[in-house]
Amino acid sequence: MIDTLRDRLASVPTWLRRGVAGVALVLFAVAVLAGPLNRWWTQRNEISESERALALLEADNEDLAERLEEIADPATVERIARRDLGLVRAGEESYLVLPPPTAGLVLPDTWPFDRVAEAMSQGQ
Repeated sequence: MIDTLRDRLASVPTWLRRGVAGVALVLFAVAVLAGPLNRWWTQRNEISESERALALLEADNEDLAERLEEIADPATVERIARRDLGLVRAGEESYLVLPPPTAGLVLPDTWPFDRVAEAMSQGQ
């Protein structure tokens, strides 16, 4: 049987054997390299995304550094404390002006709000 297989192989033209061997070699190389090439491509995309995120974080970091320089000024700290926290110095008085009251409470005409509106109108 081996002799007949060798005879059959010998009857195949050399160019065809080399072509089949070349195709097999290319398919083997593609199979071997497919995994690493896929990982390389994925890692390349991840690196690009990470670089974009890093650029945004660095820009935010610069903005925060500028804000920190602004806040380091005692006058700025006092201004923020007065505006946001309502703090005053010793001996000063703080006044808060409230906005005018709204037009009143408006409730829907459906249950249970209709009963609340009736109770509120009777109490006035």
